[in-house]
Amino acid sequence: MLEVLRCASEKVFVPLTVGGGIRDFTDGSGRYYSSLEVASEYFRSGADKISIGSDAVFAAEAYLQTGVKTGKSSLEQISRVYGNQAVVVSIDPRRVYVKSPDEVQFRTVKVSSKGPLGEEYAWYQC
Repeated sequence: MLEVLRCASEKVFVPLTVGGGIRDFTDGSGRYYSSLEVASEYFRSGADKISIGSDAVFAAEAYLQTGVKTGKSSLEQISRVYGNQAVVVSIDPRRVYVKSPDEVQFRTVKVSSKGPLGEEYAWYQC
């Protein structure tokens, strides 16, 4: 993956954003990597920005529960070192069908094409 990034960054003439797998993890041999280490390797390999998806959702959920920024989320760690402009939050919405808006606490929309079980409403999960 890093070699592909290196080659692409040599040819591309617009800012290159890379995402996927930017989170803390431990490899098969037991070595721990922080999200900052992962992002740093992407930047060294030619990325101009990194995109955070799932980890951004987890950070937002934690913040909504506590109201406290811990400084430990990947967003906070990476932006503290590389600047806010280097981190992009990626949101991939997914349509969730429901028969009635009363089934969920979220805002729903009436859909023009019914869901797989004939549902007429949907909300978008991110």
